[in-house]
Amino acid sequence: MLIILPGHLAVSGVTTWAMRAIAGLRVRGIDAGLIVHSDQTGHVPSFLSPYVAGIVLNAPDMDELHGNLDQLVPTYLSAIKRMHAKNGKPVVVSPNLHGDCFGAIASIARDHPELIRIAGWIHADNDYDISVCKYFNPMIHAFVPVSAELGKLVAQSIPHRIDDIVHIPHGVDVPDHCPNREPISNRPIQLLYTGRIEEYQKRVSVLPLLSRYLDDRQIPHTLRVVGDGPAMDTLRSDAQSQPNIQIIGAIPPQHINTHLQWADGWVLPSRFEGQSVAMLEAMAHGCVPIVTQVRSGASDAVIHDQSGLSIESKWDTPSEQIAQNMGDSIASITQERLSRLSHGAHQLVHDRHRTELHIDALESLITRVQAMPARKWPHDKRSSYTAAPGELSGSTPPDAPDRMRRCLASLQGKSVLIFGSGQHTKDLGRVITKSGSNIVGIIDDDPKKIGTKMHGIEIYASISIAQLGATDLVISSAIHQDSIWKKRAQFESQGLVVHRLYHDELTTIAD
Repeated sequence: MLIILPGHLAVSGVTTWAMRAIAGLRVRGIDAGLIVHSDQTGHVPSFLSPYVAGIVLNAPDMDELHGNLDQLVPTYLSAIKRMHAKNGKPVVVSPNLHGDCFGAIASIARDHPELIRIAGWIHADNDYDISVCKYFNPMIHAFVPVSAELGKLVAQSIPHRIDDIVHIPHGVDVPDHCPNREPISNRPIQLLYTGRIEEYQKRVSVLPLLSRYLDDRQIPHTLRVVGDGPAMDTLRSDAQSQPNIQIIGAIPPQHINTHLQWADGWVLPSRFEGQSVAMLEAMAHGCVPIVTQVRSGASDAVIHDQSGLSIESKWDTPSEQIAQNMGDSIASITQERLSRLSHGAHQLVHDRHRTELHIDALESLITRVQAMPARKWPHDKRSSYTAAPGELSGSTPPDAPDRMRRCLASLQGKSVLIFGSGQHTKDLGRVITKSGSNIVGIIDDDPKKIGTKMHGIEIYASISIAQLGATDLVISSAIHQDSIWKKRAQFESQGLVVHRLYHDELTTIAD
């Protein structure tokens, strides 16, 4: 089995899953390895290097490929041929995280379908992962959601492939016994966040607000933050005035257990998840998860008041409210309740998520898909998910230009904002700029994009809407439209009329 990591060589849930999968399969005598992307030096972190079977040197930024897969395919194919030569069996390949990682495998499935069988993992409850699997379903042998709820979403998205959906929960190493901790009656409660320091999914802005709220309620606590990511500088700045926050930064995976054994509770304020490996690791050590209610992943493992605490939240719930809800739950934890939840968390993970159970499922999956016939990628369908300039990416429906053109034509004479500076808006740049509409800005939630331009149009944060004088807002996304539409009230409260392009099912993206 080959697992491809197109980037993400830092510690992350997907990286940890991949390492454990490869190690566990090798113990059972099953050939397995990673294909990774690196810079021109070929450097791979020491914790990852023992598992590597192929390296894309001087790897391109996956978001800048624009349909050109030439830098990926040779390395992928070489690793596949080496593994195939050892026993003559098809190699089970797991592309991950980016549509063009799948696209490079599609190129191989077009010319060498007999060499490979493809397992498409769905790691997170986001529209992108499912859109990618829909686009590449002609070559995929098994779809592997990591949670039961994700399995339902995939079944709704590709009902004709329901027999090929294989739910495989994540596995973690679980101590035989739940660790005991010193009673919290004579010390501060000890809280921990481990994971990517990122705002869009992980909503890490809640962490300093949580500490501040606990201070206001005079609840003694220490909150450690372990990890790294694009929001680290902002988090450090926001946490400067909070003496009870300890920002540890990135550490090797083997050092995580020290922090898990220290902590009483593990906090996760995410907007969405698949199934958090970090959460399962915490639970395995009896560290009580205190997590936001999300549609999938957490609900498989966190049974409220039995194996953890589930905090009411929605996608657009303000961070201040999430912090207060979490703080109230933490304030309600007595010693008796903490002990009961700790043992409940450990027991659930021991019963459902031990590494050996995960490797059993992987071994069964490999046997299953190797026995399936090859699935050749169609010659008349583009293999890349992204597209060359002037073409449409895999996430943009073929009729998107016409829909945007008609929408903007109906808004002539009004001041219009476009919501979203992703691939959909990139693809529709010519339609937008040639529409003659008064486009006063593009709105995006990604802090890295604020202040930049797309198609010559300034990109603003949502908080700037009131100053832009707009009357209407157009959602420029197919795969994220529904989640944006659900939070339209925040735009309507500012006097905007919100427009979506897709009122019907997006079957045009899928097949």
